[in-house]
Amino acid sequence: MKKILKITSLLLLLISIVSCDDYLDVNDSVDDPILENVDPNRLFVGAQTLTAENYADELNRVGNWMGVAWSGNYNAFNDAYGDESRYLLSSTFYDEVWDNMYRFASNFAAIERYNDGKNWNNQKAAAKISRAFYMQYIVDLYGNVPFTEAFKGGENLFNKYDDAEAIYKDLISLTDEAIQLIDNGANSEDFGNFDIVFGGDMPRWKQFAQTLKLRLLTRLVLKAENDGGDLLTYVNTKFAELSSAQFISQDVSVNPGYANADDIQNPFWERYGFNVAGVPTGQGRQTGPSQFAFDLLTNSNDNRLNRLWRPNIISGHFTATQQNGTGNAASIGVGVLKGADARLPIMLAAESYFLQAEAIERGYLTGNAKALFDQGVNASFNTLGASDAATYISNNDSNIDLGYNGGDALRAIITQKWIALTSISGAELWIEYNRTGFPANLPLPSGSTDSNIPVRLLYPASEYSGNSSNVINQSRSDGFSSKIFWDVN
Repeated sequence: MKKILKITSLLLLLISIVSCDDYLDVNDSVDDPILENVDPNRLFVGAQTLTAENYADELNRVGNWMGVAWSGNYNAFNDAYGDESRYLLSSTFYDEVWDNMYRFASNFAAIERYNDGKNWNNQKAAAKISRAFYMQYIVDLYGNVPFTEAFKGGENLFNKYDDAEAIYKDLISLTDEAIQLIDNGANSEDFGNFDIVFGGDMPRWKQFAQTLKLRLLTRLVLKAENDGGDLLTYVNTKFAELSSAQFISQDVSVNPGYANADDIQNPFWERYGFNVAGVPTGQGRQTGPSQFAFDLLTNSNDNRLNRLWRPNIISGHFTATQQNGTGNAASIGVGVLKGADARLPIMLAAESYFLQAEAIERGYLTGNAKALFDQGVNASFNTLGASDAATYISNNDSNIDLGYNGGDALRAIITQKWIALTSISGAELWIEYNRTGFPANLPLPSGSTDSNIPVRLLYPASEYSGNSSNVINQSRSDGFSSKIFWDVN
């Protein structure tokens, strides 16, 4: 692991040297002769480390806020999460989501096209899966974006915007290409010591690819059913390819060698937990559960409550609506903050089970949806270290929001996924709410004059300065009305 950390540090230095302030310059950078001479093993470590950090920080934070899982400690911080609670959408609001994701994903593309005459099939497969995984979020949060021209280095500095639905199909194709590479991966260069996700276990990479493909297709379902025609035919065809697929049954996570030392702590712990000396961070102290989240867990006697949230030592659990409140909030709990050296999750087994349950419930896969729903809840309890999932499932079986037999199985599946992914995969909370409308009755921040939760992020300032001929002009109102293509609510 120390060797991996040294490699990662070198790559961070290389990327910082060749990267500039916007992603277009980074597209230039992947043709830099220094970076092009870094072999796929070493390049993968840096690319995966940086994208996972962006995923766990900016993407997670904005998703947990827009998905109404988080609130602020308003007693200790007068304007905790002020921009988020007032929905101050602009071209600089969470612009690092776009800038960093394009910057780091470009390095996966560099792996995909690397050619020195050796067999790098396994590394290229992992790069394709990773690029599809992270770029999905750019589409889910921005809609039409540069894709086909975005990862070609200096060939085109002013990238055209592609249709979001077409990009989704391209992302599904990336998973298919990766699966084919894995199936033909014999004699590939050794990957294990550099694979900070699965340690070179390519069958698990294949399961990850198939689970990602399932997520992409599930996101398309309501749009396909609404439109019919070619898209519905496409979705049915691609689901049929998953009829005998194996999906992940363990959490997918990253660890390049995290430790309780400066600059190498688990990045989520470093942001929301404690510094090396054990002092709570400011970001962690101002982050607490929303009243909605607290009530949902408390009213159902959910043992995950005290794993998701750490009670305030003075006042016990305190929660707030998303803008105003008094008292000292709870902070993120030990089921999520597991240690400075803990692995960093990017996709949970619970999500895999809930995706399968939804696909079966909607008729696109065959199987026992109720059993998979239960497995999803159990997996969530296991990830968080909570006890007695069986009693919780039984006691809430007739609850319309939380129980499979409560009268709306799809509502329960999405709501349970919302709980399971809180503070871990926050972007999913927001995206899935926009897609499905669940959890039902998510509140707006107190005092909000807006009529709905935002449906997207706005294109970033870097695009208006570096790609102005292609980017679409947007105002704050677009953040509430310009829906992503799959949002047919």
